[in-house]
Amino acid sequence: MTPIAADYREGPYWWREALWLSPRPDLAPQRGTELGDVGFPTDVDVVIVGGGYTGMMAAARLAWRGRSVALLEKNELGWGASSRNGGMVHPGFKANLPALLKRDSERGRERYQASLDAFNLVEETIRSNQIDCDYARTGHLELAHKAAHFQHLEVEAHVLARQFGVAARVIPRVELASEVGTSLYHGALLFEQSGGLHPAKYFAGLMRMARDRGAHLYDQTPATAIKARSRSGFKVSTPRGVIETRDVLVATNGYSDRLVPWLRRRVIPIGSYIIATAPLSPEQARSTIPNRRMLFDSKNFLHYWRLSADNRMLFGGRASFAPTTIAKAREWLYPSMLQIHPQLAGVQIDYAWGGQVGFTVDRMPHIGRVRGITYALGYCGTGVAMSTYFGQLAADWIAGGDLPACWQRPFPAVPLYQEKPWFLPAVGWYYAALDRL
Repeated sequence: MTPIAADYREGPYWWREALWLSPRPDLAPQRGTELGDVGFPTDVDVVIVGGGYTGMMAAARLAWRGRSVALLEKNELGWGASSRNGGMVHPGFKANLPALLKRDSERGRERYQASLDAFNLVEETIRSNQIDCDYARTGHLELAHKAAHFQHLEVEAHVLARQFGVAARVIPRVELASEVGTSLYHGALLFEQSGGLHPAKYFAGLMRMARDRGAHLYDQTPATAIKARSRSGFKVSTPRGVIETRDVLVATNGYSDRLVPWLRRRVIPIGSYIIATAPLSPEQARSTIPNRRMLFDSKNFLHYWRLSADNRMLFGGRASFAPTTIAKAREWLYPSMLQIHPQLAGVQIDYAWGGQVGFTVDRMPHIGRVRGITYALGYCGTGVAMSTYFGQLAADWIAGGDLPACWQRPFPAVPLYQEKPWFLPAVGWYYAALDRL
């Protein structure tokens, strides 16, 4: 049985410091639940649906460009993946780099370069806006679950150095103890250009940027319908009233609903779960991750883990593709953590939580337009950097800029997928079998 702390909570560890939920006037969003609220806009330049990293970065950028913006979030601002993720910031995508270049070498290279630019944008945003989010450039390790995976990592390291000038190197199994306290893996790829942050504090910084630049932010305000006007633009319905607007940006990722059915058929919500231990002693922390890297393995049902600023082990993964409970996920994650780090046996769990990751068929994020509605979503679990980047990119595109050619690409739908992802248990079984082979 998993040892549970007396004050154990099923909720994100990060929410202890979700400052915008506290009585802080300097961070409070515009709230309201009554129809016809005084001050609720009826006409703006842009309506943004989704109050996560993408939507908030877009709101800040558009307001900086002089556009009037109303951002709508059906829960609290930042309630989804933006305050639930593991806080790992790195370039790249769920689709690995050699496969990305094999599909389309020129455009693939441009897309990967964009992910490097996205990482730099996060660091610059934190620096220039003085966002206090416990950010540290720690580097990350991708750990080879199988011997064959290590060969793939060697190829990737070669491509990164030759085509992108990126400092990345492979660490063979015999040298891995210097980086991670386990003998379970067959080697690793060490990527220095990555880091970790407190995702809720980072979100609070983006929210402050948007608010200070004049964007209107509304939580507990779902968009219930988007209708084209007889002339150009749209009418966006909410429980608080109708907003007329020239442009709409949908940035709902793993929480996309029936608002735009075309998108719902292309973004698959998959659960991901994390446990947070009680704070470790300095010796325990050093014995697991001596250099405080961000870690994830090469499985399809991957594990990802790191140390928090206060030395908690944050250990995440996917128990299955089918729906499950936080309690069941916790009971799967704890023994998985001990299989990797048996030295943590007996350490209590203080927090456990989950959320939805937005996956796509090609395992790549997408930005584009459908019937005039702009969308930016589908980060497949690697979205801290790319969601920030897509928020800025979508804002610049709406404001009259060009969308780079590498992002002008088809967005494949899931065959026979309308509302419920009925196929996920079978897909999960398939990927789990691949991991076992």
